[in-house]
Amino acid sequence: MANAELLKKDQIEGFLSQSAQNTLCGTLTLLCKGKWMILDVVVVHFSESGLQVEVSGRTCASPCLKPEQPVGLCIQQDYYKYLFESRIAYSSGDADAGRIVVEIPDKIEKMPRRAFERQPIPAGLNVRAMFWHRGHLNDPDQTPQEDYWQGKLENLSAGGAMIRVAAEQRDFFSIGQLVGVQFTPMSYQKPLLLEGHVRHLNSTPEPDNLLVGVEFLGLEASPEGREALHRLLDVIDAYEQLNKQL
Repeated sequence: MANAELLKKDQIEGFLSQSAQNTLCGTLTLLCKGKWMILDVVVVHFSESGLQVEVSGRTCASPCLKPEQPVGLCIQQDYYKYLFESRIAYSSGDADAGRIVVEIPDKIEKMPRRAFERQPIPAGLNVRAMFWHRGHLNDPDQTPQEDYWQGKLENLSAGGAMIRVAAEQRDFFSIGQLVGVQFTPMSYQKPLLLEGHVRHLNSTPEPDNLLVGVEFLGLEASPEGREALHRLLDVIDAYEQLNKQL
């Protein structure tokens, strides 16, 4: 799998201009009241004053869309994703279809979309995942005594993971729920600590198991997140090589 490529300055301007001309789609990530939010956006204009994107659909993040707010953007084109950090220069504040201008970034990383495809955990590796979440939405009386849960990592990508847990934990999870996830990719490596939210809850042929699909958040919106993302790319590449040997 190819590594991430850092665009040069003239490539940055060329890519952003082309993104506006082709109205490319992407996502904008930001912290809103202490929680990560992902907004679907379309690139609509580029000039020396910044890159203008339009939020697709209704969003409740408009109070957080203010000047100087740090954001991360991910724009898709062909077989690549382009990720960068920026700040909001201007926002219309319209909760229904706001237009946001972000500052032109100094750095943009070009990453293969293959890195965001799920890679199975190689046979013979038992990668345990520890995770926790904020609150329980169904029945507060069922709050478990443990502060965290453990499961088995089934697959991994730069965008998320699938974790197998006991089916009896089903009532403690809901779609959209924020979670923290920690796992050690290889026994000799340091643990990875990530934030995400629950995207899928799927049953399995085995009635005692439940698959929890987690989408990682904030990886393109901070230096710490980018460092974690680079580690994920290395892990996914290592898993892919091990799977080819089987």
